[in-house]
Amino acid sequence: MSYTGNQTIAYLVSSVLGAGIYSFFAIQKFQQGDVDVTTISRDWGSLVLIVIAVQVAISIVTAISVTIIQAIKTREPSPELSDERDKLFELRAGRISYSVFGVGFLIAMITLAAGLPPLVMFNIFVFSLYAAAIIGYLVQLYLYRRGF
Repeated sequence: MSYTGNQTIAYLVSSVLGAGIYSFFAIQKFQQGDVDVTTISRDWGSLVLIVIAVQVAISIVTAISVTIIQAIKTREPSPELSDERDKLFELRAGRISYSVFGVGFLIAMITLAAGLPPLVMFNIFVFSLYAAAIIGYLVQLYLYRRGF
């Protein structure tokens, strides 16, 4: 597989890990029972910031690892540059990713307008961010596999 395909897989894995980490801690907070669903506390903002920092670190480590592994496999010091096809794949995947996030944002606002607790809106918003990233990377990977 090409360098860009491997890089896409690495970013997909880091996004899935980020969503998993957020889900784990969110479920843990709910199981403890001291969650006030009527407000969004400072703890939820801190949780999101910590998960974002961890995901950035995971993304950096995976990107460096993929570059090193690709260099060892191909025995070339620098990876190939992206061409027009790669840019087109990124644009198509980005368009779908933005659409997924837009739908998630709309659902989050509908829940708020329907009178559901703000914490529900907040979690839908966060999960729509992760869903958009994961679906975008899956589409990009599909386009790389398809080849055109």
